Amino acid sequence: MIKTLIELHYLPSLDYWKTLLKADTVILEAKENFNKQSYRNRAYILGANGRLALTVPVQKGSQKTLITEVKIDYSTDWNRQHWQSIKSAYGKSPFFIHYADFLEPIYENPPAFLWEFNYKLLTICQKLLRISIPLEKTESFEKQPSNKILDKRNIISPKKPAIFTHQEYYQTFGNKFENNEQESNSSTTENKSSNSTFENNLSILDLLFNEGTNATSIING
Repeated sequence: MIKTLIELHYLPSLDYWKTLLKADTVILEAKENFNKQSYRNRAYILGANGRLALTVPVQKGSQKTLITEVKIDYSTDWNRQHWQSIKSAYGKSPFFIHYADFLEPIYENPPAFLWEFNYKLLTICQKLLRISIPLEKTESFEKQPSNKILDKRNIISPKKPAIFTHQEYYQTFGNKFENNEQESNSSTTENKSSNSTFENNLSILDLLFNEGTNATSIING
């Protein structure tokens, strides 16, 4: 029985999901202080102009605040901006029409707290990926958890290189698999991949909207 301890991210990356899929139970760190410039309130998608950061603004003074008590800053309409950016990036992707209705409501009416917002998105994405990993949360902060728990806190960070090199897949504004097929029906997968500009380790939304039901097998690939 593998129990993995990890912090909660906003629209987690493929590294995060691959880490989760190796676990039998996931324990979410709920007793840490907020850590700025991390994936706790940041995700990356791929648009027409390249890699784009989506950052959820939080109220001032959050850095020394318990993560479950961090409030989102609603002085701007960031939630509508995020959803518009997602629509612009993936509106023409193959599976956007299938998944958008699950996600749009939470952007129309997001909760007050960052933790709640991230948790709702995590469970929605888990449902769309068709996986069921038991989720628990910590009752106290432990700098060194039990030896029976794999401590994966803070190993996945925008300040660090990706942990995994993920299997390439079609990206609407990324690799050119589709264009290469049009140019030469005899092109091999190897040749197509070598001409691509694949962006590794983006938010799970990039994989879901482009690959749909194949997403989990690609993460495990």
